[in-house]
Amino acid sequence: MLCPYVNQYPAGEGLLQAYLRESVARDLSWGCLILGAIGVLMYALLTRAGLWLEGGLCLGLGLLALAAAVSARLLPRLRAGRTKTGPERVGIVEFGPRIRITEGAETFWADYDQIVRVKRLSTLSVLQLDSGEAIVVANSGFTRGEPEHFWPFLERMMIRHGAGLDQKTPKCGGREQI
Repeated sequence: MLCPYVNQYPAGEGLLQAYLRESVARDLSWGCLILGAIGVLMYALLTRAGLWLEGGLCLGLGLLALAAAVSARLLPRLRAGRTKTGPERVGIVEFGPRIRITEGAETFWADYDQIVRVKRLSTLSVLQLDSGEAIVVANSGFTRGEPEHFWPFLERMMIRHGAGLDQKTPKCGGREQI
């Protein structure tokens, strides 16, 4: 059977960098935003009590945290297209009756019922498997199939194969060397 969807993603360190830029920076920015708000609030309370030096210190740290929050949100968007992976660092995912992932000389097979969680980000998506491994899907990396029809297809295949149901013994995929 022909695979209706084929996706290529940047493999190796470039993939890890893209994921970290997008997901960790977003979470970090929320923490910095909260610290910045606390710093500004402490400035107001300390200066009202006459502690100008301590209040100024809190204001400086609060503004620094707010600047970090803004840069954590903007820098990943500005640097999203600059991941250096090289032409040999490409992984290919084929979605057919089973999922086939090929990266370099290694091929990994997975079934749709192994998918336990789907995390969609703006540039890539991660399909987490019950074995602790993950399948990467580049949102702009489809070489076969219409990207807007992929997510409904994936959902249908997961339901058809019983994904999401409680299973005591999950099926494990296999690895083979080419």
